[in-house]
Order: sequence, then C-alpha cells, then structure tokens
Amino acid sequence: MGHFLFFVFVVASCLLWSAACTAAAARTHRPWLRRLLVAVAVLAPVVALAPFVAFTGFLTFVKHLPTNWFGPTLATCLSALIGGTWIVWAGLARANAQPLRAEADLVPLAARWPVVGLAAAFVMAKAVSFGTLLFIDNAVAAQAPYLRLEAAQLMQNNLPPMVAESQNAAPLYQQSFAILDADPAIKEQDSPLTKAMTIDVASPDVIDLLARHAATLDLIRRAADRDSCRYQRDWTRPSFDMLLPEMQSLRTAAQLLVLKTRREAADGNAEDALRDVARIQRIGRHAASEPILISNLVGIAIDTMALETLAQVLPTLRKSDLATLDAPEIRDLVTTPPVMASHFYGEEAFGLSIFADLSDNQRSGPDLIELAGNGQPQPSVLRTLPLSLPYRVFFLPADLAGYRSIMTQYQAAASRTDPYPDLTKRIDAIETQTRDHSPGMLSSMIVPALGAVFKAQTRSVANHRAATALVAATKERLESGAVPETFDELAAQLLPPASRDPFTADQPLIMKQTDDALLVYSIGPDSEDDGGPVAPGVDKVEGNDDIGLRMAL
Repeated sequence: MGHFLFFVFVVASCLLWSAACTAAAARTHRPWLRRLLVAVAVLAPVVALAPFVAFTGFLTFVKHLPTNWFGPTLATCLSALIGGTWIVWAGLARANAQPLRAEADLVPLAARWPVVGLAAAFVMAKAVSFGTLLFIDNAVAAQAPYLRLEAAQLMQNNLPPMVAESQNAAPLYQQSFAILDADPAIKEQDSPLTKAMTIDVASPDVIDLLARHAATLDLIRRAADRDSCRYQRDWTRPSFDMLLPEMQSLRTAAQLLVLKTRREAADGNAEDALRDVARIQRIGRHAASEPILISNLVGIAIDTMALETLAQVLPTLRKSDLATLDAPEIRDLVTTPPVMASHFYGEEAFGLSIFADLSDNQRSGPDLIELAGNGQPQPSVLRTLPLSLPYRVFFLPADLAGYRSIMTQYQAAASRTDPYPDLTKRIDAIETQTRDHSPGMLSSMIVPALGAVFKAQTRSVANHRAATALVAATKERLESGAVPETFDELAAQLLPPASRDPFTADQPLIMKQTDDALLVYSIGPDSEDDGGPVAPGVDKVEGNDDIGLRMAL
C-alpha cells in the first residue's frame, strides 16, 4: 500500500507541475516563452523519471531481478506524459466563443488557474511522496534489531559449548601463538614450516626449530587434548569485522606438530607419532568449531595435513605397534571427516548482519560491498549501486528474502548425503539460478560461491576413506608381512561406504602399487583416473585431479 501511494503522489506531483507551467504559459504574451513553458510542462517530468525507468528496465530485463519495478515506473512515466500533454492541450484551449464577443476577448482556460496555488500543491505532493518513502524506510529500519537478534541466535545455536577456562583449548593456543609470533625465523620464506610435509626432518634447521619450540609443542599438545575450543568474541553481533586471526596461527601450530610427528616416526617412536597425528586432526576440529565457512575450510586443510602425515607414519610401524592402530583416537582419526552443516547457518548469520546494517543505515553501501568481497576491490559498477534509501525502500525486502532462500537451499544440500554427482547437480542449479536470476543486487554479492566448499568437503571424505584403507593395509602388512594390492584383499575390513569413491555414485576407490608406494585414491571431480595423486613436494600434473594418499613401501 505504501508503494502504491508513493507512485500516486509522484504522478500527482508531475501533473501539478504540468498544470503550473501551463498556467504560467497561458499568462505570457511572448510566444517563445510560452513554447518553452509548454515544453517544460510536458517533458520535465518525463526527463526526471526516464533514468528510473531505464534503471528498473535494466534490472528486470538484463539482470533478471525478480523484484520488478519496471512496470510501475513505466506506468508512472507514461501517466506523467499523457496527463501532462492533456493538461497542456486543455489548458491552452480557447474558451467557448460567445456570439457577441470578439475573438480577442477569449482567453485560455489555464489563464484562470492559480499559478502560485498549483506550484504550492506541486511542492506539497513532492513532499508527501518523499514522506511516504521515509515512512516505508522507517518500517524497513524497524526490522534491523530483529535481524540482528536472529543472526545472534543462529551463531549461538551453532557455537561450541561454553566451558571452564581449565577445559578450553583457546587460552593454551593463544599462549603458543604468542611464542610463535615472537620468533621471526618462522615467518621467513625458507622456514621449515613452509614445507613441513616434505623437508628432511633430520636437517639441522628442523632439529633446531623443534628444540627451540619444545615448550611451544607442549602447549599445542595440551590444547589439542582438550575437547572444546572457544575464543572470546561478541557473537551476539556477528560481523565481517571479525577477521579471525587465529586461523592462520592454528595452521602454523599444526605445521610445527607435523614436523615433530615426522621426526618421532623417523626416530622409531611410532606410538608417540600416532598420538600426535590424532592431535593434528583435533587442531583442525578446533579450527572448524567456529560456525563460519572459512573456519571449516581451514579445519579441512589441517585435517588433510593430519591424514598425509599419517600416511608417512604408517610405513614406520612394526608388529609391536599393531595394537596402537586399534586405539579409539586412530579409528576416530580415519573415520570421522569434518562436517560443515552448522557453518552454513553461521554464514547466514553474517549475511543477516549485513542486511541489518543496511536496513538502519549503520554501514554504507560501498563498505558493505567491500566486506562482501572479502576485502578485495570490487568493480566500479558495484560500488556505485544505489545502496541508499531507494534501495532500502524498493529492493532490500525482496533481496533479503532471496538471500534467505539461497542459504536455505545450501543448508539443505549440506545436510544431505547424496553422491557427489547428484550433489553437484543441486549446487549447479542453485548457482545457475543465483547467477541468471539473482534475487537482488546485494544477495548475489554476499552469497559466496559455495560449490568449491562442497567439493572440499567431498575431497575430505575421499581422503578419510583412503586413510581407512591404508590403515587396513598396514594391519595386513603387520599381521601377514604382505601389503595388499587391491580392495578385494581388504573386503572383510572395508565394507561400503568405507571403500566407495565419494566422487562417484557407486564405484570403489582405486588401490594400486607402484615401485615405491601404495596409492589409494578417488578419481576426483572429473570422473577420470589420472594415475593417482602425485608424491608430496612434486609439482601436480596438469589435469590430474585425483584425490587420495600415498604410503611408501
């Protein structure tokens, strides 16, 4: 109703403008001035409305926004044109001639119209139309507190539980981060941490680094042994201003523990090495405990680091280490990949906080776009979008509804266990719809490209199943002395889905031996066997997207 009244008052102001100009034209005796006033009476409203017609037409027919204001703005413009033309024609027509009156005594009808009164009415109609916009804008702004409350509840419902500081891993991590940050050698390009998976752990640099940070490693281990990790943040107001600096520090801590684990395995301390592998994975879980997607992706990266380290530790095990492979933490390590369903709710909360800031104008449009682009410079056309009162009044409610719809679809996809080919179709359909029929100007920017997130999750599942196979193969080696070459030899230990390739509908992972390694891998997103993953430290072959693990023989 508010928008209807706005357009009614816009048309009224345009017609009153035309009437005032026509009344002025009827009173002038200068032909050139009369023609000018007539042109202004008819064309000025059309010229003022034309950019809005063009802009709404662009959004409707080029950007395919479902919020279609092209019809109302076009109707308003045509009403102003047709109405203004009729007012000019009727107002400048001569009065009906009387038989006894000379033609010179006849005057146009508009000459009797009050110019000042019409001008005042025009100003009043403009003021009422603008006041209607402000009324609608205030109604939109009134929703901001509720959006912030909803965002806070989404975050709180998906955060790790509150625990006593003595049970919280975060304080211990922060102590270790402070020590690592104070070591300038760690930040150098040739630091052993930059190649933790491939560097020779017997090198003097590694030995010196591990000796220098023995106390740091103790802090990291103690932190990883705690079940919960929760940093002190004001999650009641989720904001992209939270840059989560701990994510990179957790990666550094995990890399340091990787070096120590590989060193322990090289020294024959297999049991200690396996415990530390499990700790590396728990660091990844702690990273992923905060319900936003960047935390999940960092958690997956650290989790993959743990599995690749496990693949390097397994060949060093002896028969006396067989019982260690049946430890609960090792079973948990290989069978439980990170999950991401809760992270989509946290991501939605961040988006809702953006809409809340826009609703009550606490953040400027360009600032929000910059944040939506993760701090990357955005195209100038995006930075000049009218993210101000007109946007809030005409586009924000539908934009918000579209954002909710997109995130609901992603959350539903994240909670399913569909095979990757079916999942890909669902995600492609969502992304195609978002790209080709964007629900709004802002929602299409702040919804991340989440197809890569689902691919990362499936890669993690493939790596975990490969790790399960390598552990089973190691058990077989320790028990019989022979390394199995196919999944058929492990059929009793690897029942589906543990042996299934998650990138296919029902095909098993591939297991094969080379001269120096046992490979277990998925054929990857392209559904083609490219020969398996390359060895750590070797440049990846172009086109090879196989995903899995290599265990030295």
